[in-house]
Amino acid sequence: MKKFLALTIVAMLALACIPASALDLLSGADTYPLNSDKTITWYAESNLNPHEKYADWTESPFHTGLSEMLGVNIEWIIPTAGSTGSVFTNTLLADPANLPDIMMTYWMNDANLYLEDGIIWDLTPYIQEYAPAYYAFLQSNPAYDRAMKTDEGQYYTFGFFREDGGWNDTYLGPVIRTDWLEECGLEAPKTVSEFENVIRVFNEKYGAKFSFAWSRFQSTGISGAFGAFGASDETWFVQDGVVDLAQAQPEWRTYVSWLNKLWEEGLLDQDSLSLDDTSIKAKVHNDQVGISITSMGQLTNWNNERVADGKEPVWAGIQYPTGDDGTLSMVFGGPGIGTQTGVITTSADEETMKLCLQMLDYAYTAEGFLYWNFGKEGVSWEYGEDGEPQYTELLANDTDTDPVTKYGGATWGATCIQATKLLYEKNSEAAIAANDIWFYPNEDVTSYWKWPVGATFTLDESDELSLIGQSIGTYCTESFANFLTGAQDIDDDAAWEAHLESLKSHNYEEIKEIRQDCYDRYVAR
Repeated sequence: MKKFLALTIVAMLALACIPASALDLLSGADTYPLNSDKTITWYAESNLNPHEKYADWTESPFHTGLSEMLGVNIEWIIPTAGSTGSVFTNTLLADPANLPDIMMTYWMNDANLYLEDGIIWDLTPYIQEYAPAYYAFLQSNPAYDRAMKTDEGQYYTFGFFREDGGWNDTYLGPVIRTDWLEECGLEAPKTVSEFENVIRVFNEKYGAKFSFAWSRFQSTGISGAFGAFGASDETWFVQDGVVDLAQAQPEWRTYVSWLNKLWEEGLLDQDSLSLDDTSIKAKVHNDQVGISITSMGQLTNWNNERVADGKEPVWAGIQYPTGDDGTLSMVFGGPGIGTQTGVITTSADEETMKLCLQMLDYAYTAEGFLYWNFGKEGVSWEYGEDGEPQYTELLANDTDTDPVTKYGGATWGATCIQATKLLYEKNSEAAIAANDIWFYPNEDVTSYWKWPVGATFTLDESDELSLIGQSIGTYCTESFANFLTGAQDIDDDAAWEAHLESLKSHNYEEIKEIRQDCYDRYVAR
């Protein structure tokens, strides 16, 4: 097992390692509790919703416990059930003078705009004094530091980091029913042709189809086997220092053509466009799926639910398929730096802003690191004989889905460092083994291709993109669906040329130029 607090961080273009442990790098927690009589409003656009068993945050041990650990009253603001986080955020922005003190949002690309408009604080003059643990953590690795400031060097945000960098970020990949593999006399597929053969054999023998929750597929799927860099979502990638759009590449055309073939032959589940993690389970547990794309957490759930039903746990991860020539352009992953970060708004006066800095800094201290990941010591976790955190019976025996999210806030992403140990405790051995096979053989292609987290547009670029960049994402999604289902023939050259012209009409070339300039500045930081 990986050393509990050994940090391995994927840098912007290359892997960079920190020799010390995270606890060595983070300050002590003797500052806390702060014992303030202020009430701080804290907004989380996503990832920090109370566990589904609770009516709201006032019942959540993590949310209420954080106030206790910090010694500050917190009034949490969380999008209402069924609402879209980004829409809720925009609603708050309609009244910029009365924003929550702390906002966890996806504002990194437009940070300069929010700084210039006076919506968020420039933390540069204060960060070393009032957030010493966080500042020390950023200085421990240039990739972290680079991502958390603007091109001009202004610190403005608190980030989400994965302790083991790319390993934690490659949490999703192909899975297969091992019992069916054995019954059919097959080996785990390694190439895309072998992958397709398994789909066909499983369909012929069991009537099963290649199926997945759409959220687990829409970003990339297995596009790397075709030399492509995306599936349905608008995806800007970097190759040899050049920024481009996945949906404008001939390799993407080849990938979607292959998917369309499966669709037309009834091998790809036509419900997949509307399936989510919950609805796909009926197919998984009724033997309608034998090969899929899913996450560590869902793989754990699928096997656990089989065991609860008196069946064997048969799901296991398999390698991302390569092209038949053995090449692989990318796999789902990242550098271990999240895109949702925490800012302090100017609705907080200077005194309140300094308090917010101290509150946010807590997550990067030794004590705060443990609380954000595991909850309160003696309640949800305690030290085992090996000196590492382990769950108490309260949590270990909790049969609810993702019970750790009742007590900790690092599972999905927040202003903190996600411990690798959290993923080991949360997931099954089969899921951990799956993540190993998704990541380690493909380490070189997990993040180099991604648009860098923390790149910031200039004011002019943000203004221009707000005018010309709003429709291309929708077009990419719609064109993928049309090509996938055969509503448009992706193999028809005229249809493909029309697609490229449509991208141009959605300002593809202008957006590409802006992103290239932004990327070049980021590299030069």
